Amino acid sequence: MDENVKKKKRRKKRKKHVFGRLLAFLGLTLLCVIVTLLGVVWVFEKGPSPTLTGIFCNTVRETSAIRWLSNIFLSDEELSQYILQSTEDMETEQVNTSLIHIAEARETAAANGEEQQPYLQVVDIAYGTCRGKLLIIREPKSVILGTSGRFGVDPGLQLTEMVAKYNGLAGTNAGGFIDNNGMGDGGTPTGMVLCEGEILYGDRYTNYNVIGLDGDGILHVGRMSGAEALENGMKYAVSFTTHDGIASSLIINGEVQTQNLGPGVNPRTAIGQRDDGTLLLLVLDGRSSKTLGATLENVVDIMLQYGAINAGNLDGGSSSVMVYGGEIINNCASVTGPRGIPTGFIVLREEDLHG
Repeated sequence: MDENVKKKKRRKKRKKHVFGRLLAFLGLTLLCVIVTLLGVVWVFEKGPSPTLTGIFCNTVRETSAIRWLSNIFLSDEELSQYILQSTEDMETEQVNTSLIHIAEARETAAANGEEQQPYLQVVDIAYGTCRGKLLIIREPKSVILGTSGRFGVDPGLQLTEMVAKYNGLAGTNAGGFIDNNGMGDGGTPTGMVLCEGEILYGDRYTNYNVIGLDGDGILHVGRMSGAEALENGMKYAVSFTTHDGIASSLIINGEVQTQNLGPGVNPRTAIGQRDDGTLLLLVLDGRSSKTLGATLENVVDIMLQYGAINAGNLDGGSSSVMVYGGEIINNCASVTGPRGIPTGFIVLREEDLHG
């Protein structure tokens, strides 16, 4: 046999051998990673700390992509001891709009010769281990609801695109959307969407967990039908509940809605309002080396610190994004970049509002 042919065969054999060893190494590495991850999950779910188990299970169950992790070592019966049960149908209290005094607060400030506060402020939030951004908006009518397009037909827009669509100055993500296994395109909302006093998604007769603004710029949070939302004069509204049916109300008429405060730790988005009408849009980061995220109790504490008497929880996780001046100013948790979303709360520019 020709010597060159023999050499070629030997080279092919060596390549196959090296390739086989490489595959075996990668397979063994993957197996080790899987075993390690399963070990970590086992410690969280079956370890000695029920508190840690509760935090872990509620955290993963708030996600679309990995909520199944909570059932690896726990049966549904065992899991029920740790997860917060649905509060969707427990919502009864409604926002008392008489507690919000927008014009009166401005008149009092002017009479006292107080310096006019900035139209919009961006505040860095550092609360315990939580990190994020807060928009303080002193003209509540400057906040509108942006939409991506034809729901269920068009994919969702990234928040930067949505803010630009409305020539806005700033904004955050808003309502929930269909996101099976974390693979949704952000184009189909969940619940109800109400824009410019018209129901764009949902119907008049179903009850929803609603977060939105009426024609006077007053924030409403609570359980209501589409018809009730319209009767309340709501101009913009979205819906959000967790996968386990935890309602979105965090504070109503100054009272903390403790039944809705699960212990899960994730990125968060929320909206609140002070009694002078000032709106608060909050985004807290998570799933990073700087901060794992925030509980809803953390969100409430921050909202109370900044004077909110009403507040609602919006879609969180990898959808939690804040835009200011055309750029994302928080740390988006999505590994693939900002996600497409169906709705966002947009802060209009002052000149556009009064022009």
